[in-house]
Amino acid sequence: MHFSSSDITSATAYKLLVSTILPRPIAFVTTISQNGIPNAAPFSFFNAMGSNPPVVALGFEPKQDGRNKDTATNILETKEFVVNMVDEQMAVQMNQCAADLASDIDELQLAKLDTLPSIEVTPPRISASPVSMECQLYNNMELEGGGQIIIGRVLHFHLRDNVVTSLNPLRISIEEIAPISRLSGPHYGRVNDIFNILRPE
Repeated sequence: MHFSSSDITSATAYKLLVSTILPRPIAFVTTISQNGIPNAAPFSFFNAMGSNPPVVALGFEPKQDGRNKDTATNILETKEFVVNMVDEQMAVQMNQCAADLASDIDELQLAKLDTLPSIEVTPPRISASPVSMECQLYNNMELEGGGQIIIGRVLHFHLRDNVVTSLNPLRISIEEIAPISRLSGPHYGRVNDIFNILRPE
């Protein structure tokens, strides 16, 4: 079976993407509006895209009425955001922040999520997150259908102490990060079955 993207609706394309590109990491993004209102929202159109400079990319679908999501608006206006990685302990609170809420609602307060100040950007980081990345807007690409791909330059990495098992050489514990991933519909995945394959020399 095959589908030509020119013959299907954007809703069908979305379904094909989110149901086949699996698993997807979750960026729990914190921003602050120009009016000083905090915002937190999860996104699974997300990944690392380079290391020199270190950059991450976020994909945004427009709201049903065509408007930008608050996170995208805040990033474009303030040029700052924080990506917080999500473990299972945060899953329910993260999901609460996925609701389509009015822009004057503080999702962090609604979900009872504590925060810590960032070092190089204004938006706070989520204290329960095992890894947080302070980011500055690097580039923005507008898509024909109203969506956007926003690239952020990572200015500062925060890792919970038990996540770093060695500094020289740097070693990070997957088990301590314990990330969850987005699948499709209401489904999420855990990293609980790891196997190794060494790269060829």
